[in-house]
Amino acid sequence: MIFFLFLIVVFAVFAAFLSASETAVIASSPFRLNQMAKKNPAASVLLELRKQMSVLIGCLLFTNICLLNGMASIATELFRQYLGPLGLVIAPIVVSALTALYVEILPKIYVYQCPERAALFLVPLLQFLKRFLFPITLLMDRIAHYSLALLGLSSKKEAANTLEDLRGAIDLHAGSGVISHERAMLGSILDLSRVTVSEIMVHRKNIVSFNVDLPFEQLCEYLLTAPYTRVPLWKDSPDNIVGVIHLKTLIRHLQKKDKLKENSDIYSMMKAPWFIPETSTLFYQMQLFKEKHSHQAFVVDEYGSLLGMVTLEDILEEIVGEIRDEYDVDFPGVRTTPQETYLIRGCVTLRDLRRQYEWNFDEPSVSTLAGLILHTCRTIPEVGTVVRIKQFEMKILRVHHHQVTLIEVTPLRFEENT
Repeated sequence: MIFFLFLIVVFAVFAAFLSASETAVIASSPFRLNQMAKKNPAASVLLELRKQMSVLIGCLLFTNICLLNGMASIATELFRQYLGPLGLVIAPIVVSALTALYVEILPKIYVYQCPERAALFLVPLLQFLKRFLFPITLLMDRIAHYSLALLGLSSKKEAANTLEDLRGAIDLHAGSGVISHERAMLGSILDLSRVTVSEIMVHRKNIVSFNVDLPFEQLCEYLLTAPYTRVPLWKDSPDNIVGVIHLKTLIRHLQKKDKLKENSDIYSMMKAPWFIPETSTLFYQMQLFKEKHSHQAFVVDEYGSLLGMVTLEDILEEIVGEIRDEYDVDFPGVRTTPQETYLIRGCVTLRDLRRQYEWNFDEPSVSTLAGLILHTCRTIPEVGTVVRIKQFEMKILRVHHHQVTLIEVTPLRFEENT
Protein backbone atom coordinates (compact mmCIF):
# COMPACT_ATOMS: atom_id res chain seq x y z
CA MET A 1 0.00 0.00 0.00
CA ILE A 2 2.83 2.41 0.85
CA PHE A 3 4.30 1.88 -2.61
CA PHE A 4 1.01 2.76 -4.29
CA LEU A 5 0.58 5.84 -2.12
CA PHE A 6 4.10 6.90 -3.02
CA LEU A 7 3.30 6.32 -6.69
CA ILE A 8 0.18 8.49 -6.42
CA VAL A 9 2.23 11.31 -4.86
CA VAL A 10 4.87 11.06 -7.60
CA PHE A 11 2.20 11.14 -10.30
CA ALA A 12 0.55 14.14 -8.62
CA VAL A 13 3.82 16.08 -8.44
CA PHE A 14 4.60 15.48 -12.11
CA ALA A 15 1.03 16.31 -13.10
CA ALA A 16 1.26 19.57 -11.13
CA PHE A 17 4.45 20.49 -12.99
CA LEU A 18 2.73 19.75 -16.30
CA SER A 19 -0.30 21.87 -15.37
CA ALA A 20 2.02 24.69 -14.39
CA SER A 21 3.91 24.28 -17.67
CA GLU A 22 0.72 24.54 -19.71
CA THR A 23 -0.28 27.80 -18.01
CA ALA A 24 3.25 29.21 -18.20
CA VAL A 25 3.53 28.56 -21.94
CA ILE A 26 0.11 30.02 -22.76
CA ALA A 27 0.30 33.03 -20.44
CA SER A 28 3.89 34.05 -21.20
CA SER A 29 4.13 37.21 -23.30
CA PRO A 30 5.98 36.84 -26.63
CA PHE A 31 6.97 40.52 -26.38
CA ARG A 32 8.71 39.98 -23.05
CA LEU A 33 10.29 36.77 -24.26
CA ASN A 34 11.72 38.59 -27.28
CA GLN A 35 13.38 41.08 -24.97
CA MET A 36 14.62 38.37 -22.61
CA ALA A 37 16.02 36.33 -25.52
CA LYS A 38 18.73 38.97 -25.98
CA LYS A 39 20.30 37.91 -22.69
CA ASN A 40 18.83 34.49 -21.89
CA PRO A 41 19.24 31.60 -24.40
CA ALA A 42 16.38 29.72 -22.71
CA ALA A 43 13.99 32.43 -23.87
CA SER A 44 15.04 31.80 -27.48
CA VAL A 45 14.38 28.09 -27.01
CA LEU A 46 10.95 28.83 -25.56
CA LEU A 47 10.08 31.07 -28.51
CA GLU A 48 10.98 28.23 -30.88
CA LEU A 49 8.81 25.83 -28.90
CA ARG A 50 5.89 28.28 -29.05
CA LYS A 51 5.99 28.22 -32.84
CA GLN A 52 4.43 24.74 -32.64
CA MET A 53 2.04 25.61 -29.83
CA SER A 54 -0.58 22.98 -30.65
CA VAL A 55 1.99 20.17 -30.65
CA LEU A 56 3.59 21.42 -27.43
CA ILE A 57 0.24 21.70 -25.64
CA GLY A 58 -0.64 18.25 -26.98
CA CYS A 59 2.49 16.81 -25.33
CA LEU A 60 1.62 18.39 -22.00
CA LEU A 61 -2.03 17.37 -22.07
CA PHE A 62 -1.34 13.80 -23.21
CA THR A 63 1.23 13.23 -20.46
CA ASN A 64 -0.91 14.95 -17.86
CA ILE A 65 -4.00 12.91 -18.71
CA CYS A 66 -1.98 9.69 -18.51
CA LEU A 67 -0.72 10.63 -15.05
CA LEU A 68 -4.16 11.66 -13.79
CA ASN A 69 -5.76 8.48 -15.09
CA GLY A 70 -3.02 6.46 -13.44
CA MET A 71 -3.65 8.25 -10.14
CA ALA A 72 -7.38 7.67 -10.42
CA SER A 73 -6.95 3.97 -11.22
CA ILE A 74 -4.59 3.31 -8.32
CA ALA A 75 -6.69 5.32 -5.87
CA THR A 76 -9.89 3.56 -6.96
CA GLU A 77 -8.32 0.17 -6.43
CA LEU A 78 -7.09 1.15 -2.96
CA PHE A 79 -10.50 2.48 -1.95
CA ARG A 80 -12.17 -0.68 -3.27
CA GLN A 81 -9.85 -2.90 -1.23
CA TYR A 82 -10.57 -1.09 2.04
CA LEU A 83 -14.15 0.10 1.57
CA GLY A 84 -15.57 -2.42 -0.82
CA PRO A 85 -18.16 -1.34 -3.39
CA LEU A 86 -18.60 1.97 -1.51
CA GLY A 87 -15.01 2.84 -2.39
CA LEU A 88 -15.91 2.88 -6.07
CA VAL A 89 -18.25 5.79 -5.32
CA ILE A 90 -16.02 7.67 -2.89
CA ALA A 91 -12.76 7.33 -4.87
CA PRO A 92 -13.73 9.55 -7.86
CA ILE A 93 -15.01 12.29 -5.53
CA VAL A 94 -11.92 12.37 -3.30
CA VAL A 95 -9.43 12.06 -6.16
CA SER A 96 -11.20 14.72 -8.25
CA ALA A 97 -11.28 17.18 -5.36
CA LEU A 98 -7.61 16.67 -4.44
CA THR A 99 -6.52 16.73 -8.08
CA ALA A 100 -8.44 19.90 -8.88
CA LEU A 101 -7.05 21.70 -5.83
CA TYR A 102 -3.41 20.58 -5.63
CA VAL A 103 -2.65 19.50 -9.20
CA GLU A 104 -4.59 22.03 -11.25
CA ILE A 105 -5.66 25.12 -9.32
CA LEU A 106 -2.72 25.83 -6.99
CA PRO A 107 0.10 25.39 -9.58
CA LYS A 108 -1.73 27.48 -12.16
CA ILE A 109 -2.49 30.28 -9.69
CA TYR A 110 1.16 30.46 -8.69
CA VAL A 111 2.55 30.29 -12.23
CA TYR A 112 0.10 32.86 -13.56
CA GLN A 113 1.80 35.51 -11.38
CA CYS A 114 5.14 35.02 -13.16
CA PRO A 115 4.54 33.02 -16.38
CA GLU A 116 7.79 33.96 -18.16
CA ARG A 117 10.00 33.04 -15.22
CA ALA A 118 8.17 29.75 -14.70
CA ALA A 119 8.26 28.90 -18.40
CA LEU A 120 12.02 29.49 -18.57
CA PHE A 121 12.50 27.27 -15.53
CA LEU A 122 10.46 24.51 -17.18
CA VAL A 123 12.12 24.74 -20.62
CA PRO A 124 14.20 21.52 -20.13
CA LEU A 125 11.03 19.57 -19.24
CA LEU A 126 9.21 20.98 -22.26
CA GLN A 127 12.07 20.08 -24.59
CA PHE A 128 12.23 16.53 -23.25
CA LEU A 129 8.50 15.92 -23.58
CA LYS A 130 8.36 17.33 -27.10
CA ARG A 131 11.22 15.13 -28.30
CA PHE A 132 10.02 12.03 -26.51
CA LEU A 133 6.35 12.29 -27.44
CA PHE A 134 6.63 14.19 -30.72
CA PRO A 135 5.46 11.36 -33.05
CA ILE A 136 2.40 10.62 -30.89
CA THR A 137 1.37 14.23 -30.34
CA LEU A 138 2.01 15.16 -33.97
CA LEU A 139 -0.32 12.34 -35.06
CA MET A 140 -2.93 13.49 -32.53
CA ASP A 141 -2.57 17.08 -33.74
CA ARG A 142 -3.17 16.03 -37.37
CA ILE A 143 -6.21 13.97 -36.39
CA ALA A 144 -7.61 16.93 -34.44
CA HIS A 145 -7.18 19.25 -37.43
CA TYR A 146 -8.80 16.76 -39.81
CA SER A 147 -11.68 16.27 -37.36
CA LEU A 148 -12.29 20.02 -37.25
CA ALA A 149 -12.24 20.13 -41.05
CA LEU A 150 -14.85 17.38 -41.22
CA LEU A 151 -17.07 19.43 -38.91
CA GLY A 152 -16.65 22.46 -41.15
CA LEU A 153 -14.58 24.36 -38.61
CA SER A 154 -11.35 26.19 -39.43
CA SER A 155 -8.21 25.30 -37.52
CA LYS A 156 -6.14 28.13 -38.94
CA LYS A 157 -5.14 30.88 -36.59
CA GLU A 158 -6.29 34.34 -37.57
CA ALA A 159 -3.53 36.72 -38.56
CA ALA A 160 -2.26 38.55 -35.53
CA ASN A 161 -2.94 42.27 -35.46
CA THR A 162 0.26 43.46 -33.84
CA LEU A 163 -0.83 47.09 -33.80
CA GLU A 164 -4.03 46.22 -31.94
CA ASP A 165 -2.02 44.14 -29.48
CA LEU A 166 0.23 47.14 -28.85
CA ARG A 167 -2.75 49.46 -28.48
CA GLY A 168 -4.26 47.11 -25.92
CA ALA A 169 -1.00 46.98 -23.99
CA ILE A 170 -0.78 50.77 -24.04
CA ASP A 171 -4.35 51.14 -22.80
CA LEU A 172 -3.51 48.83 -19.90
CA HIS A 173 -0.67 51.20 -19.00
CA ALA A 174 -2.95 52.83 -16.44
CA GLY A 175 -2.26 55.87 -14.35
CA SER A 176 -2.37 59.64 -14.36
CA GLY A 177 0.13 62.45 -14.68
CA VAL A 178 3.33 61.32 -16.37
CA ILE A 179 1.93 57.85 -17.10
CA SER A 180 -1.10 59.36 -18.83
CA HIS A 181 1.21 61.51 -20.96
CA GLU A 182 3.33 58.48 -21.87
CA ARG A 183 0.20 56.54 -22.85
CA ALA A 184 -0.90 59.38 -25.12
CA MET A 185 2.54 59.59 -26.73
CA LEU A 186 2.73 55.85 -27.42
CA GLY A 187 -0.77 55.83 -28.87
CA SER A 188 0.07 58.80 -31.10
CA ILE A 189 3.14 57.02 -32.47
CA LEU A 190 0.96 54.10 -33.57
CA ASP A 191 -1.46 56.56 -35.20
CA LEU A 192 1.22 58.05 -37.46
CA SER A 193 0.68 55.38 -40.10
CA ARG A 194 -3.09 55.94 -40.38
CA VAL A 195 -3.61 59.66 -39.73
CA THR A 196 -3.33 61.85 -42.82
CA VAL A 197 -1.85 65.33 -43.05
CA SER A 198 -5.31 66.75 -43.77
CA GLU A 199 -6.31 65.94 -40.18
CA ILE A 200 -3.59 68.04 -38.54
CA MET A 201 -2.82 70.72 -41.13
CA VAL A 202 -3.25 74.44 -40.59
CA HIS A 203 -6.25 75.39 -42.71
CA ARG A 204 -5.55 77.81 -45.55
CA LYS A 205 -7.68 80.46 -43.81
CA ASN A 206 -5.27 80.42 -40.85
CA ILE A 207 -2.00 80.46 -42.80
CA VAL A 208 0.05 83.61 -42.14
CA SER A 209 1.14 84.69 -45.62
CA PHE A 210 1.74 87.92 -47.53
CA ASN A 211 1.36 89.29 -51.03
CA VAL A 212 4.68 89.17 -52.86
CA ASP A 213 3.69 92.27 -54.88
CA LEU A 214 3.53 94.54 -51.84
CA PRO A 215 6.03 97.43 -51.78
CA PHE A 216 9.40 96.12 -50.74
CA GLU A 217 9.69 98.12 -47.51
CA GLN A 218 6.15 97.23 -46.43
CA LEU A 219 6.66 93.54 -47.22
CA CYS A 220 9.90 93.44 -45.22
CA GLU A 221 8.13 95.06 -42.29
CA TYR A 222 5.39 92.44 -42.38
CA LEU A 223 7.87 89.60 -42.69
CA LEU A 224 10.06 90.79 -39.81
CA THR A 225 7.06 91.11 -37.48
CA ALA A 226 5.64 87.68 -38.39
CA PRO A 227 5.75 85.14 -35.52
CA TYR A 228 7.21 82.43 -37.77
CA THR A 229 10.58 81.71 -39.33
CA ARG A 230 9.30 80.46 -42.70
CA VAL A 231 6.62 82.66 -44.24
CA PRO A 232 4.67 81.77 -47.41
CA LEU A 233 4.24 84.41 -50.10
CA TRP A 234 1.36 84.49 -52.58
CA LYS A 235 0.56 86.23 -55.83
CA ASP A 236 -2.89 87.39 -57.05
CA SER A 237 -4.66 85.18 -54.46
CA PRO A 238 -3.80 83.82 -51.01
CA ASP A 239 -4.44 80.36 -52.41
CA ASN A 240 -1.70 80.80 -55.00
CA ILE A 241 1.45 80.22 -52.97
CA VAL A 242 4.49 81.10 -55.10
CA GLY A 243 7.28 80.72 -52.57
CA VAL A 244 8.50 80.56 -49.00
CA ILE A 245 11.02 82.97 -47.53
CA HIS A 246 13.20 82.20 -44.54
CA LEU A 247 13.68 85.19 -42.24
CA LYS A 248 17.35 84.38 -41.76
CA THR A 249 17.83 84.71 -45.50
CA LEU A 250 15.99 88.04 -45.54
CA ILE A 251 18.00 89.44 -42.62
CA ARG A 252 21.27 88.29 -44.18
CA HIS A 253 20.44 90.14 -47.40
CA LEU A 254 19.21 93.24 -45.60
CA GLN A 255 22.57 93.54 -43.93
CA LYS A 256 24.06 94.21 -47.34
CA LYS A 257 23.55 97.97 -47.60
CA ASP A 258 21.69 99.48 -50.51
CA LYS A 259 21.63 96.19 -52.35
CA LEU A 260 17.97 95.34 -52.00
CA LYS A 261 15.68 97.89 -53.54
CA GLU A 262 13.40 95.99 -55.88
CA ASN A 263 10.77 93.33 -55.31
CA SER A 264 12.60 91.13 -57.80
CA ASP A 265 15.15 90.52 -55.06
CA ILE A 266 12.42 88.84 -53.00
CA TYR A 267 12.00 86.27 -55.74
CA SER A 268 15.69 85.44 -55.57
CA MET A 269 15.44 84.83 -51.84
CA MET A 270 12.34 82.66 -51.99
CA LYS A 271 12.36 78.88 -52.06
CA ALA A 272 9.88 77.01 -54.21
CA PRO A 273 6.87 75.75 -52.25
CA TRP A 274 6.50 72.03 -51.72
CA PHE A 275 3.03 70.64 -52.40
CA ILE A 276 1.84 67.27 -51.07
CA PRO A 277 -1.46 65.36 -51.43
CA GLU A 278 -3.97 65.40 -48.59
CA THR A 279 -3.87 61.59 -48.39
CA SER A 280 -0.23 61.46 -47.29
CA THR A 281 0.11 59.85 -43.85
CA LEU A 282 2.03 61.48 -41.03
CA PHE A 283 4.58 58.67 -40.93
CA TYR A 284 5.29 58.91 -44.66
CA GLN A 285 5.42 62.69 -44.57
CA MET A 286 7.83 62.69 -41.64
CA GLN A 287 10.15 60.44 -43.63
CA LEU A 288 9.93 62.86 -46.57
CA PHE A 289 10.74 65.80 -44.30
CA LYS A 290 13.88 63.98 -43.19
CA GLU A 291 14.92 63.04 -46.73
CA LYS A 292 14.32 66.49 -48.23
CA HIS A 293 15.72 68.35 -45.19
CA SER A 294 12.56 70.45 -45.22
CA HIS A 295 10.22 71.55 -42.44
CA GLN A 296 7.17 72.81 -44.31
CA ALA A 297 4.77 71.58 -47.00
CA PHE A 298 1.47 72.73 -48.48
CA VAL A 299 -1.47 70.33 -48.70
CA VAL A 300 -3.56 70.20 -51.88
CA ASP A 301 -6.61 68.17 -52.87
CA GLU A 302 -7.07 66.01 -55.96
CA TYR A 303 -7.83 69.12 -58.06
CA GLY A 304 -4.66 70.90 -56.97
CA SER A 305 -6.48 73.43 -54.79
CA LEU A 306 -4.72 74.57 -51.63
CA LEU A 307 -6.17 73.06 -48.45
CA GLY A 308 -3.64 74.04 -45.81
CA MET A 309 -0.10 73.76 -44.54
CA VAL A 310 1.71 71.18 -42.44
CA THR A 311 5.10 71.44 -40.76
CA LEU A 312 7.48 69.05 -39.08
CA GLU A 313 6.55 70.64 -35.76
CA ASP A 314 2.89 69.76 -36.37
CA ILE A 315 3.81 66.09 -36.73
CA LEU A 316 6.05 66.14 -33.68
CA GLU A 317 3.23 67.72 -31.68
CA GLU A 318 1.06 64.76 -32.61
CA ILE A 319 3.55 62.59 -30.69
CA VAL A 320 4.72 64.69 -27.76
CA GLY A 321 1.77 67.07 -27.45
CA GLU A 322 1.63 70.82 -27.90
CA ILE A 323 5.08 72.42 -28.20
CA ARG A 324 4.62 75.89 -26.78
CA ASP A 325 6.83 78.88 -27.43
CA GLU A 326 6.63 82.55 -26.45
CA TYR A 327 3.88 83.14 -28.99
CA ASP A 328 1.60 80.29 -27.87
CA VAL A 329 -1.04 80.13 -25.14
CA ASP A 330 -1.60 77.14 -22.84
CA PHE A 331 -4.09 75.41 -25.12
CA PRO A 332 -5.01 77.49 -28.19
CA GLY A 333 -8.73 77.79 -28.77
CA VAL A 334 -9.92 76.47 -25.37
CA ARG A 335 -10.91 78.45 -22.30
CA THR A 336 -12.51 77.12 -19.13
CA THR A 337 -15.21 78.94 -17.17
CA PRO A 338 -16.10 79.00 -13.46
CA GLN A 339 -19.22 76.99 -14.33
CA GLU A 340 -16.98 74.04 -15.32
CA THR A 341 -17.75 74.45 -19.00
CA TYR A 342 -15.36 74.94 -21.90
CA LEU A 343 -15.45 77.68 -24.52
CA ILE A 344 -13.88 76.10 -27.57
CA ARG A 345 -13.21 77.49 -31.02
CA GLY A 346 -14.65 75.46 -33.85
CA CYS A 347 -11.25 74.97 -35.46
CA VAL A 348 -9.85 73.02 -32.49
CA THR A 349 -9.19 69.44 -33.56
CA LEU A 350 -10.78 66.41 -31.95
CA ARG A 351 -7.36 64.81 -31.62
CA ASP A 352 -6.14 67.72 -29.49
CA LEU A 353 -9.21 67.47 -27.26
CA ARG A 354 -8.73 63.73 -26.88
CA ARG A 355 -5.08 64.18 -25.97
CA GLN A 356 -5.62 67.10 -23.60
CA TYR A 357 -8.81 66.01 -21.82
CA GLU A 358 -9.15 62.34 -22.87
CA TRP A 359 -12.47 63.10 -24.57
CA ASN A 360 -13.45 60.42 -27.05
CA PHE A 361 -16.09 61.30 -29.63
CA ASP A 362 -15.57 58.23 -31.87
CA GLU A 363 -15.06 60.83 -34.57
CA PRO A 364 -16.09 60.01 -38.15
CA SER A 365 -14.27 61.48 -41.13
CA VAL A 366 -13.99 64.95 -39.57
CA SER A 367 -11.06 66.52 -37.80
CA THR A 368 -12.42 69.59 -35.95
CA LEU A 369 -15.11 70.20 -33.34
CA ALA A 370 -17.07 72.34 -35.80
CA GLY A 371 -16.89 69.53 -38.34
CA LEU A 372 -18.24 67.08 -35.76
CA ILE A 373 -21.22 69.36 -35.05
CA LEU A 374 -21.98 69.80 -38.76
CA HIS A 375 -21.69 66.04 -39.27
CA THR A 376 -24.15 65.43 -36.44
CA CYS A 377 -26.66 68.17 -37.32
CA ARG A 378 -26.50 67.64 -41.10
CA THR A 379 -27.13 71.40 -41.37
CA ILE A 380 -25.55 74.66 -40.32
CA PRO A 381 -26.89 75.29 -36.79
CA GLU A 382 -28.06 78.68 -35.62
CA VAL A 383 -26.67 80.53 -32.62
CA GLY A 384 -28.19 79.12 -29.43
CA THR A 385 -28.67 75.62 -30.82
CA VAL A 386 -27.84 72.88 -28.30
CA VAL A 387 -26.44 69.60 -29.60
CA ARG A 388 -25.97 66.43 -27.55
CA ILE A 389 -23.01 64.33 -28.73
CA LYS A 390 -22.18 61.30 -26.61
CA GLN A 391 -21.77 62.57 -23.02
CA PHE A 392 -21.29 66.21 -24.01
CA GLU A 393 -23.76 69.05 -24.38
CA MET A 394 -22.64 71.63 -26.97
CA LYS A 395 -24.20 75.06 -27.35
CA ILE A 396 -23.45 77.13 -30.45
CA LEU A 397 -22.33 80.60 -29.37
CA ARG A 398 -21.05 82.08 -32.61
CA VAL A 399 -21.48 81.42 -36.33
CA HIS A 400 -19.56 83.48 -38.90
CA HIS A 401 -20.03 83.12 -42.66
CA HIS A 402 -21.68 79.69 -42.32
CA GLN A 403 -18.84 78.52 -40.07
CA VAL A 404 -19.31 77.47 -36.44
CA THR A 405 -16.61 79.46 -34.69
CA LEU A 406 -17.34 79.19 -30.94
CA ILE A 407 -18.96 76.41 -28.92
CA GLU A 408 -19.72 76.02 -25.23
CA VAL A 409 -19.05 72.41 -24.24
CA THR A 410 -20.42 70.94 -21.03
CA PRO A 411 -19.35 67.41 -20.06
CA LEU A 412 -22.35 65.61 -18.54
CA ARG A 413 -21.72 63.90 -15.23
CA PHE A 414 -24.30 61.16 -15.53
CA GLU A 415 -25.93 58.72 -17.95
CA GLU A 416 -29.49 59.54 -18.81
CA ASN A 417 -31.93 56.64 -18.81
CA THR A 418 -33.46 55.94 -22.19
